[in-house]
Amino acid sequence: MKLRKILKSMFNNYCKTFKDVPPGNMFR
Repeated sequence: MKLRKILKSMFNNYCKTFKDVPPGNMFR
């Protein structure tokens, strides 16, 4: 569960940094 928390925080940081880029592009 710790890993999930870290991934979620990284995902949130990504969203804050690149608000104009759809987050889906990072995982496809």
